[in-house]
Amino acid sequence: MHLNQINSFLAVSKTLNFTGAARQLGVPQSTISRQINDLEAKLGVRLFYRTKRNVQLTDEGRLFLPYAQEISDAARKAVYAVKQIHEGSAGALSIASVPASRGVLGRVLAAFHEEYPDITVSITPVPCGESLMDDTDAPYDFWFLYRDALLDPENYDYVHTHREPLCLARRSAGRKKPVKKQDPADNLPDPGNLSSEKFILLSEETDPILYMQAMNYCRTHRFTPKITNTFEDLSSVLLSVRAGLGVSVLPLSLAEEDGTGTVEAIPLGDDVYTIDCIAAWKPSLLNPAAALFLRVLRDTI
Repeated sequence: MHLNQINSFLAVSKTLNFTGAARQLGVPQSTISRQINDLEAKLGVRLFYRTKRNVQLTDEGRLFLPYAQEISDAARKAVYAVKQIHEGSAGALSIASVPASRGVLGRVLAAFHEEYPDITVSITPVPCGESLMDDTDAPYDFWFLYRDALLDPENYDYVHTHREPLCLARRSAGRKKPVKKQDPADNLPDPGNLSSEKFILLSEETDPILYMQAMNYCRTHRFTPKITNTFEDLSSVLLSVRAGLGVSVLPLSLAEEDGTGTVEAIPLGDDVYTIDCIAAWKPSLLNPAAALFLRVLRDTI
């Protein structure tokens, strides 16, 4: 039994198509057929029902599938571990994060670094509108993102990290400190006054969930926002708000991070206007450092 046979079996099991499996693995279809035939001969059973129109797993094939996946994952973990030792690394971890998860990620990373100071961690900011990529394309071990951005949750494990309240961000008169979420209810924005304000938002493509929440708030209070500009990056939105070019709807933590004292962050004051955030990962956890990070993540969260 060879690893190529196992990988061919897994590819056909996923695609239920020999041509699709060959395309996925970048080999001729005849190679896939030969490897499946050889594997079936080795096991002495049929793994697939094959007709001209479709391919289906047999009962034996369904039984063999989780063991085949375990063999493939073990081989990939071994390659990863050997490569790290050869390169003289104690380990490396790659994380993608949306802006609203920076605070939670910072706390987890601090705890992780205290326990494993020699593991290198790389962090990539990603737009909230960027969906999770397939395992063959994604270079990340963990994603910190919105819960509703997880398009195929059946292929990922995840934990809820926090619930992010939304706020109205506007230029602060007299460089006041940002309003905190525990302030009295009379600090809430007056929807009647907002109908005449100019709105500056993160684009729908960059953050569709936040954009939808902003539109929902306006529709609930029966006015159409005057959107004068949309940006693909948070810094441009905050710069425009600081300059008094308009108001915005943002995650509260991001508005409060501005640090200049010129942005007033006023919570919208309703649990409806919140975004659930999660940390997600592939169940296989091929990177040995990822298992260590997951333990610290669970302990911290």
